[in-house]
Amino acid sequence: MNPVLLIQLTENDKRIIFALCIVIILLFVIIGLLGSLVVRTMKWQGKKCDSLVSDVVTNRIITTPHQLRKYAAVKNSRCFLKQAWIPLVLMIVATLIIVIRDAVMNNWAYNPFNIDNGFGSLLFVWKLTYNNPEEYTIIFGVKILAKWVLVNEPHFVVEALSSYIAVPLAVVGVLWYLVAAQAYLARTIRSWKLSKTVFEKSLDNYNQNAPQQPENSEPVQ
Repeated sequence: MNPVLLIQLTENDKRIIFALCIVIILLFVIIGLLGSLVVRTMKWQGKKCDSLVSDVVTNRIITTPHQLRKYAAVKNSRCFLKQAWIPLVLMIVATLIIVIRDAVMNNWAYNPFNIDNGFGSLLFVWKLTYNNPEEYTIIFGVKILAKWVLVNEPHFVVEALSSYIAVPLAVVGVLWYLVAAQAYLARTIRSWKLSKTVFEKSLDNYNQNAPQQPENSEPVQ
């Protein structure tokens, strides 16, 4: 960055630039940590496939890669159904609560997340304002920030009682289902890898010209 430009900046502008750099670095760190967590979780979830197919492989009931993939797909689907039925029920119950509420109140345009009579009434909500030019921060001649205004503080609304129940159920159900779906994908990937390695024949350590030791010969003392 040109030192002349830094000299021309006010102390407030310098603090804003420093804060933006910190935020960008934190975003990259968080994204990296989340990516690493997803990879580790996928590997851990994929190991479940080993326990699902280990018996039929070790007992030589399955002898081809195609049979292994087919058997693993069946077992994986059953495992997914066992893990996914509870979150599906939670999402269905949350949907029914909102539908019944809309039918009783005769208001099919109801938003369960709004801040007036929805779940948003329990949250702090800020909004960017663009009406007053003095609220902008200008850096290098570009408007990059505006003033945040608090438009809602947590408060209880009786009319939002249905959303207080439905929204947490829906959020838990969706997150739970996503974890189950991720586990299903991890086991599927693992089953394809196993089908290629379990029955693989390798000649990496075989040397046809190496002297062969007789079967009945005793090792040299």
